[in-house]
Amino acid sequence: MPVDLIPPSEIHAELKRIWESQEGQNKMRASLFNLIFYTEKNTHAEYIQAISQNVIEKFPSRVIFITKDPDESKDHLHTGVSVLGSSDGDSDIACDYIEIDVAGKHSERVPFVVLPHILPDLPIYVIWGEDPSQNTPLLTELKKLATRFIFDSEAITDLSQFAHTLLDFQKPFSTDIADLNWARMESWRNLLTSTFYTEERLAKLRKTKTIQILYNAEESPFCCHPQIQALYLQGWLSAQLGWTLLGLKTENDKLTFSYQREGREVTINLYPETQKNLKPGTILSVDLETEDQHHFSFGRDLAVPHHVSMRFSTLEKCDMPLKYIFTKDESGQSLVKEICHKGTSTHYIHLLKSIQDRKEYSLCEY
Repeated sequence: MPVDLIPPSEIHAELKRIWESQEGQNKMRASLFNLIFYTEKNTHAEYIQAISQNVIEKFPSRVIFITKDPDESKDHLHTGVSVLGSSDGDSDIACDYIEIDVAGKHSERVPFVVLPHILPDLPIYVIWGEDPSQNTPLLTELKKLATRFIFDSEAITDLSQFAHTLLDFQKPFSTDIADLNWARMESWRNLLTSTFYTEERLAKLRKTKTIQILYNAEESPFCCHPQIQALYLQGWLSAQLGWTLLGLKTENDKLTFSYQREGREVTINLYPETQKNLKPGTILSVDLETEDQHHFSFGRDLAVPHHVSMRFSTLEKCDMPLKYIFTKDESGQSLVKEICHKGTSTHYIHLLKSIQDRKEYSLCEY
């Protein structure tokens, strides 16, 4: 999103000038929220830029986009402003876009640039695209003000440390927190919840012996940890069912988690598969087998990826296949969902508690 560089002190005046120049062009200035994006200057920044455009098309907001240059030998602070609308150009609604490009020691000045341009009496949503364990002056200040912090676990290398950081993050200010990878697997959580909603089905689920989760291991410049959604899905299931993690083994890229359930062992296998036409990390299928040989199978139709076939069987019978339809995926949809949600998911908190301080969740080991 190209903008003309101006001194930080001229941000307000330049926005005023831009809007005055557009009088008579049928453009309506709108701001539902303050949206603050923070990321380092790398390929991941391009992804954050893309989803920011998708978000403001649904929720016009004042956007403050901060990009930090990781090269510590540089020292600069550049700012610019523009007006953003729909990418198709047909919308008559537009919003403010403030860009901050910073490097080196000037990073300490960023809070003093950001805070005067937060619109009062509007919610403040912060999308933090970097590892939150690396505390910065800006993160410290925004903790006190933010309505909701949305993180992207793709930017970290140790899920257990990430979980520990987020649980500590919540304590002083009771800030609502979320994670884009948690949102990306919401459809699968809804599918499993709707399947095992009766007491009879829950009883079967509690007798699970093995679970196999297949995920898309195809990487991209924006995603180099495609296993996170699968890790989250198995961790969510085990946390909600009260299973105790015994250990993790890796073999030929397959991850095998061993859990204890009422004195018996449960095995969860995560299998990678490459599907170039699907987004990295996408869950492809989930298969569960119980001790009494009940099978529950859920698999995406690769030709129509938002369709999932469901097959349930026992040794005596096989039910007619069913179809479950996910909302069609689109770039930025996970962030839109998290902005719509209120509070912090208790299920997500249970997941974080189950994986904090567990060295098995270090992504560096895979």
